Amino acid sequence: TLRTLLLAFDGTMVINPFVYAKVPFDTAKDFAPVGKIGDIPLIMVANPKLGAKTLKEVIALSKTQPGGLSVGSTGTGSTAHLLVEYIKQKTGANLVHIPYKGANPAMVGTIGGETPLAIIGIVGVPQQIRSGTLHGVAVSSSQRAKLLPEVPTMSESGTAELTLNSWNGILAPARTPRPVLDRLNAELIGALHDAVFKEKLESMGFAVTAGSPENFGEQIRRDLTRYSEIVKTAGIKAD
Repeated sequence: TLRTLLLAFDGTMVINPFVYAKVPFDTAKDFAPVGKIGDIPLIMVANPKLGAKTLKEVIALSKTQPGGLSVGSTGTGSTAHLLVEYIKQKTGANLVHIPYKGANPAMVGTIGGETPLAIIGIVGVPQQIRSGTLHGVAVSSSQRAKLLPEVPTMSESGTAELTLNSWNGILAPARTPRPVLDRLNAELIGALHDAVFKEKLESMGFAVTAGSPENFGEQIRRDLTRYSEIVKTAGIKAD
């Protein structure tokens, strides 16, 4: 039987079901996890003129601004948008979400001063930070990012436990036989352990996280629960 595998992205699988009125699939019922490829940390960057250097300083500054501090993201309902709302919900920060159409426009908007802050994927940011056009406030991963080891994590530099990554992984159709899932998982792990492939992924910002189908399935279930709560509290709608 011909089967199709899905290169799955967190935005599509665990956010879209809550920000769109209808999606043509049920993430929990229609797919069988094969394995996760890796996490891509998000990063909060600031225009250097903002003055606030750490997440704690950003949160404190936001609370002194009657209109709040604007934070650009990659779009309404994106992982970056959810992180903005998650920070607000966990810390009481007075942040105002500004949706852009992608990471580059959000980054350019912050470099140019349209927004004092942005939250975007880490890819493409290191050169801007090292050239001084942006300041790296904090990354969203549980550990510091390999591409920017000098930038602290949000949990290190904030006032609450804040870990929220974008991720990619492989899914198969529901009811795929277990021996097939095991073989696919073994092949995926083998590829992720290949030095050249791993280095390529890391150069793109991935933290490679080879693991079992069960581990990936647990993350999907955990994210579905957490993201539904964030979206509901913030009242996010993408359509």
